[in-house]
Amino acid sequence: MCRLAGKTMKDRAFVEEIITSFTQMRGLTIEPLKLEDYASATDLMNKHKIDYEDALHLASALRAGAQEIVSNDKDFDATTLKRIF
Repeated sequence: MCRLAGKTMKDRAFVEEIITSFTQMRGLTIEPLKLEDYASATDLMNKHKIDYEDALHLASALRAGAQEIVSNDKDFDATTLKRIF
């Protein structure tokens, strides 16, 4: 988001704006990571050829039964989730 807006994560006002925007999205669920996600992420890295950070997001999304993910990261196009941005 920062790169697209020409901002940095050091810009407190921008970060607060992003957080507010996400927390006000209808139907959006923010799923916490669980211990099992860390283990399944390593398998997902290999299966989808994605990095560990993306695999963690994927693991928690799949565990929660998500069918879509909000991301500007094209790496999710190689997964079973539909990427929305």
